[in-house]
Amino acid sequence: MKLNKILPRVYENEQGNYPEHKGKPKLSYSAYNSFIEEGYRGEMFANYFLGLPNDGNIFTSYGSMCGQYFEDKTNTGLTDFDCSVIDSIERPENARYESEIVVDRGWYVIQGFSDREYFHQDGLVIEDLKTGAISSKASYYGSDQYQQTTLYAYQRDVEGHNIINSRVILLDRKGNGQEKYPLRLTGDVKYIDTPYSIERAEQFLKKFDLVAEQIAEYYKVYKKLISD
Repeated sequence: MKLNKILPRVYENEQGNYPEHKGKPKLSYSAYNSFIEEGYRGEMFANYFLGLPNDGNIFTSYGSMCGQYFEDKTNTGLTDFDCSVIDSIERPENARYESEIVVDRGWYVIQGFSDREYFHQDGLVIEDLKTGAISSKASYYGSDQYQQTTLYAYQRDVEGHNIINSRVILLDRKGNGQEKYPLRLTGDVKYIDTPYSIERAEQFLKKFDLVAEQIAEYYKVYKKLISD
């Protein structure tokens, strides 16, 4: 293990699922994504390096409300119609929601939470719930640019599960958050397959490792500057 490398956050094993990784530097998929998108990199530095709160925006808040209702039926501001759209999604009896995954990458770990997992026939189904315009977002979630379910499926594969399907459930959303055009669901739901393979996962993890190295280098410079 390369102990000379550090990241702004460490894994605390809050849920008690991966005690062997407690104290290791950690990253999340969202941190990775923010770093590779130059428009969000400054926000990522402010949040991860300086510890400034990231309150998100109206779109992420709305997505979180949909996710909360999807998980446990807690409604924190959705309309009755929004709730009915989410209620139309089948709910397998053995489903688990917000299941923690921790991917061991040697000197650091990747922590995440899958929106839903359930066993079907002879294997595990992994799903990620998203909100957005199907017309513009479906192609992104079906492309190699999106790899969140790859991480979840990879870790469950490592843990011995047979992955039979991983996919995004995309809830079509309209509105711009203004009073005249509030955010709301249209009623359309699209299931987007994100086929899992160990080869795809390993290729993505190599990219993730490079980003982790880069963030560690930035963080080393930052720590040196604040100590001088």
